[in-house]
Amino acid sequence: MRHGLQLLLLYLYSVQANLEGPFLFFGPKSLEKYKRPALKYLDQDELMRIYGEQAAIVVFNNQDSVPLSSGYFPRLRKMLERQSTLVLPQDFLDVHPDYISNETQVLTLQGPWSERDAQMTETFARLQDIYGTGRVLGILGNSVSQSQSADYIDGEPWARVRRQAQNESASSTTSPEDERPSKVMQKFALYNATGPPGKGALLYSSGWPELRRTNGTTIRLSTPVGEPTIKPTRLYTIMVVRFVDGDSRDKITLEFSFKQSGGWWTAVGVEVRFGLETTGISLKAPSPPDAPSAVLGKSYHCSLPLVYSSEDATLVLPDVQMQMFMDSTEKFADAFDCIGFTTVPIWSGIMVSFIMLVGLGISLTMIMEIKTMDRFENNRSKQLTITVSE
Repeated sequence: MRHGLQLLLLYLYSVQANLEGPFLFFGPKSLEKYKRPALKYLDQDELMRIYGEQAAIVVFNNQDSVPLSSGYFPRLRKMLERQSTLVLPQDFLDVHPDYISNETQVLTLQGPWSERDAQMTETFARLQDIYGTGRVLGILGNSVSQSQSADYIDGEPWARVRRQAQNESASSTTSPEDERPSKVMQKFALYNATGPPGKGALLYSSGWPELRRTNGTTIRLSTPVGEPTIKPTRLYTIMVVRFVDGDSRDKITLEFSFKQSGGWWTAVGVEVRFGLETTGISLKAPSPPDAPSAVLGKSYHCSLPLVYSSEDATLVLPDVQMQMFMDSTEKFADAFDCIGFTTVPIWSGIMVSFIMLVGLGISLTMIMEIKTMDRFENNRSKQLTITVSE
C-alpha cells in the first residue's frame, strides 16, 4: 500500500526536467534495428520513429549519476536481461518523447536506492500489463552533469566499457574518449532546428549570444550542447538551444518564442533557464516595428545588435539573420533588412546636401545680380560720370 501511494505521488509529481545523458533505452524488440557503433548518436528523425512505434513511454529521471555497475539496481539489471536495450552516449535528446507521444510519463527518482530500483521495475511492469508486453519504451537518464563516462559492467549488451589491449606489444592503445574528434569552435553562432513540415528554423549570429545580468555579470554562451530543437505550442513555436556555462558546467537553456499571424512571423521573446529550473528569466523582443519579423517564406536580417531585455537581464545577439516556419532548413530565403532607406546617416546626408544646394542657389542669385559696365571712356568723348545709384 505504501509503495502504491508513493508511485501515485510520483505520477502526479512528474516533472519536465532537463534530462541528460548517457541514456539507456529498453523494452521493445524494435530497438535492435537502431543499434549503432560506440559513440554514434541517433538523429532527430530516428528518435521520432522510435517514439512513434511505442504505445507508451516512461522516462526515469535519476537525480544522481550512478552507473548500473554500482550494484544499486539489482532488480532493474535482472529485468533488463529479458529486454532489448539501446545505449545513447549523447548528452541530450534532440526530441523529448513528450512532444511526440501523448502516452508519456516522466518520473523523478528520489529516495534510497532500493526504492528507486523498485519504482523503475514496478512502474515498467505495470505499464506492460496495461499496454502489452513489448509495447512500452523505458528511458533512463539523469539530471546531473557527468564529467566522465560511466564504467558499466563488461560483457553486457548495454555496457560502455574502456577496454585495454591484453597483448604486450609496443603499439599504444587509445580509449573511446581519446578517439572522439575534437570540436572546432567557430566564431559565429548558427542554430539549425528541424521539425515537422513548416516548423523548421534557422538562426545565425556573427558572434556568440551574451547574457548580461543587472548585477554586472556577463555570460558568453559559446559552448552549445546537443542539437537545437523545435517545441510547438498552442500559441507559439519555440526554438530550444542549450549551452554549458564555461568551467562551472551548469546548463543554460534558451527558448526563443515566435508567433505566426496574418501571413507574417514575428519574434516574441526568449526564456533563459538555468540548470533544472522549471521557470527562468523571460526576456522580451524589441517592440514593433523594431521586432524581428518577415513574411512567411522570407528571412529577417539586421546588422545592428538584437537585444532581448527585461528588468533582470538582457540577451544580445550581434548581426543576426533568422527565419521561422521553414519546410527546409538548408539555407535562408531572401531577407527583410531592418535597415531601411530612411536611416539616420541617410537623413543626415540628405540634409547636408539640401543645405549645400540652398547655399549654391543663393550664391548663383547674388552673382546674377551683379551689374557690369556697359560704357567706356575714349579720347573723343567726354569724361564718364558714375553716380552712387549706378
